[in-house]
Amino acid sequence: MLRVFSVLCLVVSSFVSVNGVVAAVVDNGPPYTDEQFLTLAPERLPVEFRDKTRLNNWWGRAPSYLRKHILNSKSEMWWHIVLCNYFGYRPDVTGELNSAQCERDSYAASQRGRNSWSADGEWVGPSEECRKRDKRSKWGELICD
Repeated sequence: MLRVFSVLCLVVSSFVSVNGVVAAVVDNGPPYTDEQFLTLAPERLPVEFRDKTRLNNWWGRAPSYLRKHILNSKSEMWWHIVLCNYFGYRPDVTGELNSAQCERDSYAASQRGRNSWSADGEWVGPSEECRKRDKRSKWGELICD
């Protein structure tokens, strides 16, 4: 029994020590290279982009204006840039189709959503004061800034 327990402790401690060694990828900020993007993207983009083959294929087919815009933007904005591009907004045009406002709105909405979760990942929702204030975005989202 003692032997089984000691082997179990050894296995558990090896997993804990391996997990502690794995470090997050260093993000030195823009401008990024293609290699830096491909290294950081699995941590910054949704699950669909975590497959290296799929990510490399998508990045290889991405238009040059989009690649340039992503490489010159903060990594926390990458998903919002990709999303707004999907909706038809572009960073290289002027007027209503310029992506800047879409990217700002998307990022702000994601940050508002973060406030509804506790540090340990439990849903807490908006505060009672926020619900009473009933301030909303143009899409009806509750804004608790």
